[in-house]
Amino acid sequence: MTQRVFVFSPDSPERPGGVEHFVRELIKGLDLRGYKVEVFHKDNSTPAWLRNRPDRLSRRISGSLTGFFVGRKAMKTFDDSVVAIISNSTVGYWPMRSPRTSLKRFHFYHGTYRGQAQAIRKLISYRGYLFVKWWESMVIERLSGRAKTVFSCSDPIRDEVQEYFGFPSTTMWYPIDLSKFSPRSQADSRRALGIKPGESVGTFVGNTSPMKNFPIVRALIKAMPEINWLLAIRGNVVTEFRDNPRVKVFQDASPNQVSELYAAADFSLCPSLYDPFPYVVSESLACGTPVIAASHGASRFHLSDPPLNRLLVSDANSAEEFIGAVREVLRDPVLYRRIVTERARPRLLDTMAPENWWRRFFEHTGL
Repeated sequence: MTQRVFVFSPDSPERPGGVEHFVRELIKGLDLRGYKVEVFHKDNSTPAWLRNRPDRLSRRISGSLTGFFVGRKAMKTFDDSVVAIISNSTVGYWPMRSPRTSLKRFHFYHGTYRGQAQAIRKLISYRGYLFVKWWESMVIERLSGRAKTVFSCSDPIRDEVQEYFGFPSTTMWYPIDLSKFSPRSQADSRRALGIKPGESVGTFVGNTSPMKNFPIVRALIKAMPEINWLLAIRGNVVTEFRDNPRVKVFQDASPNQVSELYAAADFSLCPSLYDPFPYVVSESLACGTPVIAASHGASRFHLSDPPLNRLLVSDANSAEEFIGAVREVLRDPVLYRRIVTERARPRLLDTMAPENWWRRFFEHTGL
């Protein structure tokens, strides 16, 4: 009998996003080990009348109820062939009752909504802040991890989960696709992008949501007009730089395109207000490119030692700190690329190379 693993997640793994990318990698790895993986999420589990309503209240209700509908649908096909349930985020609170003590139950925290709400408090309404902090996080998110083996994506999130929910958890990090993100010729990448030799290049990969702190990117483009900027934007279309020949926008870029942008750049930016373990930090370093980042899970982990700690910005809203770090890299960009290759990349490979990540995953889960 083929052993089955259920994966519960808020959104379809086909959508862009860090959690969705992680779920895709999870499916791939479990499938290669011989498990039949079945994913339950909002798009294939919630009723259309709830899923398709555009108003804000319906979206909030839909997010809170996704775990209910996901669990109910999963129970319809649940039998003795299911050996594990892996839930994520706010989807996992439905009580999947089974008399079998051998059924394994895991929950991944990819951040906490309470931490996010506090980070963007000034950018959202007070009612929205209370809803996210107390209902979505302290009720739904906390219930989702109860009575399960808990994993966190980074040490700061592990600490949040312990402080807010009282759950001990193991830091697992994320696996990274090194077939796509690895060093390549900077000269070839620049040539392909039409950038002249000797010019300075910075890149930003992300979206324009409040959490990603795009105003800092805007501020640096204005303050440092001599730099060529490569922006890989997901989601909302950015047209404000259309008349700026120093700025190239790549809308919904593929992983291979993103890797090319990292290779061409002297540095990348990650100014997020809250980012539990941003893939962009690890992807940039995997390509050998220094990353200037606000202090979050991946940046603290990879940039903690000197001299790379000079690229760790203490205040995500300080354009001056980011400008200072950019100038630090541009004083000797070849040196910083070498430091990344010699110091940061080996640590990244140890924790995030697929063979190492999956070995730890199976050790901790017993699958």
